[in-house]
Amino acid sequence: MLYKLPEETLILQDTVKRFVDNELIPLERKFPERPNSYELPEDVFLELTAKVHEMGLTARETPEDAGGAGLGTLDNCIVTEQVHRSTAGCSVFSATFASMLYELGTEEQKERYLVPSVKGEFHGASAFSEPGAGGDLAGIQTTIEKTDDGWVINGNKCWIFKAKTARFILVLTRLKGTERHDGLQWVIVDSDAPGFKVGREQKMIHGQNTYELFFDNCIVDEKQLLGKQGQAWSSGTDYLFSGRIQIAARALGIADRCLEMAKEYAKIRHTFGKPLSSRQAIQWMIADSALELHSCRLLVYDTALRAQEGEKVYTETAMAKLSATEMVAKVVDRAMQIHGAAGLSDESILERCYRDVRPMRIYEGTSEALRSMIARDLLK
Repeated sequence: MLYKLPEETLILQDTVKRFVDNELIPLERKFPERPNSYELPEDVFLELTAKVHEMGLTARETPEDAGGAGLGTLDNCIVTEQVHRSTAGCSVFSATFASMLYELGTEEQKERYLVPSVKGEFHGASAFSEPGAGGDLAGIQTTIEKTDDGWVINGNKCWIFKAKTARFILVLTRLKGTERHDGLQWVIVDSDAPGFKVGREQKMIHGQNTYELFFDNCIVDEKQLLGKQGQAWSSGTDYLFSGRIQIAARALGIADRCLEMAKEYAKIRHTFGKPLSSRQAIQWMIADSALELHSCRLLVYDTALRAQEGEKVYTETAMAKLSATEMVAKVVDRAMQIHGAAGLSDESILERCYRDVRPMRIYEGTSEALRSMIARDLLK
C-alpha cells in the first residue's frame, strides 16, 4: 500500500493542478457551450496542446524512447485525476493509443502510426464495443479472414469516440470460425480503407458523442494486423483493462472538484440567518463525500501502483472502476443538493458534471458486469 506519493509524483501533481487551475478552468465560463476541447476554437486548442507539449506531457503513457513522456500507471492516474477537475479542455491530454502500438507494433507500424500520433500530427481511435458485445469483449462478432485479396473484415462497432476525425482505428476482431477468447485479433484500419465507413453519430448525454462503424468486406493488408495472429486476448489484455484505471482516476478528479464547490458554497450560502455549513444535514453530506473520495483514492492509487510494478490487477481494476464511478455519482448528487436550484442551472458546472459521470457506470464494463467479474474471480 502506498500511503504517500513519491516526491517526483507530488511535483507532477502540483504542475498539472496549476495548469488546470490557470488554463482549463477559466475556459468553463469562456466557452460554456463547448464541454470538451475538441469543440474549442482551433486556435485555443492548438495553444493548449503546445503548452502541454512544453510540459513534456504529450503522449504521456508512451515510453520516452518513442517520444512520449514515459509515465507509469500511477503518474498517469495522477495526471488524469487533476485534468478532470475541469470540464473543459480535458482532451488536450488525451490518449494516443501509442502504448498498444509500442507494445505490439512492427517497426513499420510504429513509423506509420506511432511516431505521428506522438507528435500530434493526427490521432487514432479504438473500436471494441458492438451492439451485442460491450462489457463482454470475448463476445464480439466482427470477423476477419484471409482471402486471395487480403484480409477481409465484416461486422460493425458502436459507441466509438473520436471516430469521425481519427486517421486510423484499432479494431478488435476475431478470426472467422473462432469463439470467445480464442482467435481474437487486433487490426489497424485506415480511415480511407475500402469497405470501411463511419456511420451515424450517437448523441451522448455528456457531450462527447460517439459513432457507429461499419466494415463491409473491408480489405486490409497483412501488415495491418497488430500483434500475434489470433492472440489479442493474451497479448493485449493489459490494454483492454487499463482504461478502467483511467476512468476511476477521472472520477476522482470530478469528485474532488465538486466536493470543493460544495464546501465553499456551504460556507457562503445563508438560510434563516445561518450558513448552510452550520446545518448538520449539510455537514454529513460533506463528510460522507470526503470519506468516500478518500477511500476510493487509496484503492485507485494502490491498483495503479500494482499495475505499474507489473502485477496482473484485473480484479483490482474492476474494483477501482466500480467503486470510483459509483462514488462520484453520489458526490456530484450531494453537491447539487447543497447548491439547490443553482446546482441545476448552467450557472455552475455541476449539471455538466452530473451528465459527465452518469455514463461512467456503463462504458468499459457496467457496474453489474464488474460485480459479476469480481465475484467470479473471488470464487474460483
